[in-house]
Amino acid sequence: MLKSKLRIVQADCTLANFEENLERHVRSIEAAIRDGAEAIAFPELSLTGYNVQDAAQDMAMHIDDRRLDPLRELSRDICIFCGGIELSDDYGVYNSAFMFEDGVGRSVHRKIYLPTYGMFEELRYFSAGRQIETVNSRRIGKVGVAICEDFWHMSVPYLLAHQGAKLLLVMMSSPLRLSPGQGVPAIVTQWQTIATTTAFLFSCYVACINRVGNEDSFTYWGNSAVTAPDGTVAASAPMFSEHTFDAMIDYSMVKRVRLQSSHFLDEDIRLFATELERITETTRRG
Repeated sequence: MLKSKLRIVQADCTLANFEENLERHVRSIEAAIRDGAEAIAFPELSLTGYNVQDAAQDMAMHIDDRRLDPLRELSRDICIFCGGIELSDDYGVYNSAFMFEDGVGRSVHRKIYLPTYGMFEELRYFSAGRQIETVNSRRIGKVGVAICEDFWHMSVPYLLAHQGAKLLLVMMSSPLRLSPGQGVPAIVTQWQTIATTTAFLFSCYVACINRVGNEDSFTYWGNSAVTAPDGTVAASAPMFSEHTFDAMIDYSMVKRVRLQSSHFLDEDIRLFATELERITETTRRG
């Protein structure tokens, strides 16, 4: 597999209305199938909205829940990544990224880093994920999935890339944060810097899918983008409006960039693991 067409859906959603959000997903997925996309990706918590708060437990559903059947059925023709509230086998409630493909659904990633500062209070309503693993798609290859705040912690893309992910999907619900000055908001510039740096350092594609719209006091800014392995932006969406675009994920570019500069391939993960173990032991003793 050298090339795959990835559709990015920068969408708004209705808070705590699963049925309406599901219908919006179905329409977007059907259009992507007609247009020949191999995979489609939605923002964080795209099936539920972000600020569900105490309703999280009521809205949580297992990946095998029958209400998700429309997505499973559509996944026979396309690989689907979307965000929802997952109810685990032991009844934990997670902010999760779901992947559906070939008529089967499974949880790809449970958000690990739950922000509980400033305007955020996720740790009050969700359990934290404990695994960083890639997922294999026959349509778009080996993918690493992160959810918003996860990507502000270098350990997440580092571990995903070193497990062979050449495409990192970052599903976001990033709101504006009040800051002095005019021009591009600081949070937008910060995300752009993180995406560009990560793509360049790990010589892989980074696709950031952010939502738009207003929800309570939150305003989501969009500006979803796909960054190529050389750190250049391959495609992007505008700020503040719903938008859909396609990006061709060309894995021959990963090969070309890594042959030109081997900084990712030269990374000594054994040294990293040994030193991390030493630091952890020192910290524990101290």
